[in-house]
Amino acid sequence: MRKISTKLLLCILFVVSVTCAFFAGGAVKERDYRDAQTARCNTLISFAKEKARSGALGDPNALKAMISNVYAASQSCPDSYVADELYDLWNTLLFRSDSFAGNEDSLVRLLNSYSERLSADN
Repeated sequence: MRKISTKLLLCILFVVSVTCAFFAGGAVKERDYRDAQTARCNTLISFAKEKARSGALGDPNALKAMISNVYAASQSCPDSYVADELYDLWNTLLFRSDSFAGNEDSLVRLLNSYSERLSADN
């Protein structure tokens, strides 16, 4: 009787440890995926900042590239608030890009604030 209870206890411990390892692995995978999304979003925001800093917003191709970077960042951002704000910025740049003409510094500050929020969340 003692051997059966010991074997049963060992089997239960094995099942519990395998289950815990499975869930721990899933949590690590989810964290790594979120970190990769945040890095991708920050990279795209930095590309948009470089376009704005270079003052090339008068060039239609540079403006299109920056608008594309902002949209891609909004789609890959894991933080829903920042994603919504980037999407609103994308709409503004797409339909009223002249609102930032001469105000590239404010655009860079805005993008910096989004990047800082993403960094603070991680």
